[in-house]
Amino acid sequence: MAGTVGAVSVPPSVARPGRLVGRLPGWWRDVLLAAVVATGGVAGVMRQAAAGGDRAVGVTAAVVVGAALAFSRRRPLPVVGVTLAATAVGALAGSGLTPVALFIGVEIALFLLATAASRRVTTVAAVVAGAVLFVLVRHAVGGPPTEPGALIVLVWTAFAASIGHAMHNRRDYVRALADRAERAEETREAVARARVTEERVRIAQELHDVVAHHLAVVSVHAGLAGRTVRAAPDVAEESLGHVQASARAALDELGAVLRLLRSPAPEEGTRPMPGTADLPELVASFARTGLEVRTSVRGGSVALDPVCDLTVYRVVQEALTNAHKHGTGRQAQVELTQDQAGVELVVSNPVPWPVRTGPAGTGFGLTGMHERVAAVGGRLRTGVHPDGVYRVVAHIPTTPAPGAPVADPDAAPPVTTDAETTA
Repeated sequence: MAGTVGAVSVPPSVARPGRLVGRLPGWWRDVLLAAVVATGGVAGVMRQAAAGGDRAVGVTAAVVVGAALAFSRRRPLPVVGVTLAATAVGALAGSGLTPVALFIGVEIALFLLATAASRRVTTVAAVVAGAVLFVLVRHAVGGPPTEPGALIVLVWTAFAASIGHAMHNRRDYVRALADRAERAEETREAVARARVTEERVRIAQELHDVVAHHLAVVSVHAGLAGRTVRAAPDVAEESLGHVQASARAALDELGAVLRLLRSPAPEEGTRPMPGTADLPELVASFARTGLEVRTSVRGGSVALDPVCDLTVYRVVQEALTNAHKHGTGRQAQVELTQDQAGVELVVSNPVPWPVRTGPAGTGFGLTGMHERVAAVGGRLRTGVHPDGVYRVVAHIPTTPAPGAPVADPDAAPPVTTDAETTA
């Protein structure tokens, strides 16, 4: 694999100079290892042949050990058995030939097995190999069981198995870290996408709440001005004044929202988000458009979290906007009850009865109300009652509830109308 310096890719020969074996393909490394072990074994047999050993058996054993090592990465356990058997045959049938290269071949096979197999398989293979090699050395050198030449074989066998198993664990650890990093990256991307989606919904809610009310006023008074421009110029002029005032207010509020969105941190003097303290001004703005709003406030004043305070304001704003657009009689009523548990809000207005199909809309208004109230852990019910009154009933807590549900299962209205579903 090519290395990287800065942003420039470099070939392997430059990225890792001097590591010839590491740059070879895997099968070439196996062949090279087999050739080195076989050559060393044959050379050892040839040196010991003068002592009366069977040269042919020793050479054959050395070739078999080397050839077997060429398959050690694909069949490590059978390779350990083959190399151990060939070494035993070479040492016993070869009249005491014990070339070191054959013993090293067994240790290499055991090491490669330990890098791929489980701890149990490695332990069993190491015990068997150590016992066989110990017997072979004892047969060749004689002496007491504590002869250093025999004991060293056990040490090297244990060392090969331990190092191989350590590399096996390290490889698993690195693989686990890579998998964890990959999952963390996927999780981070999913969280980022979710946050982007939530932010888009929040921005859409704010823009709708800021613009919808003023545009509804503009639409009503523009239509009134168009109908009265000839018959009653004074009324048309007054309506156009309302149109201009509502448009200016919409631009001001839209500019405030956009400044907040574009600013990385709130600036000093930034206009705060509206709340329950701004409800009288909101009601007065509807009164100027011809909607008679009766208000009723019960209970003492409670400190609301800014998000909950804004939710109360937006629910009243959207409910009165719908009353202005779809209601009859130009009347609406707002009832506000405050206590330590939160705010109970009821906004009602008469609608045509029996229910008539209203003008088509987007449905974003009611959807935004339900989402806002659910986001703070509140409850919201909307619908037309048999008495011909459309009611928006909401309970909004003083502080947002952790883990609030996305939707309230009790939020289904008793009667569905276009005024409700398309607001």
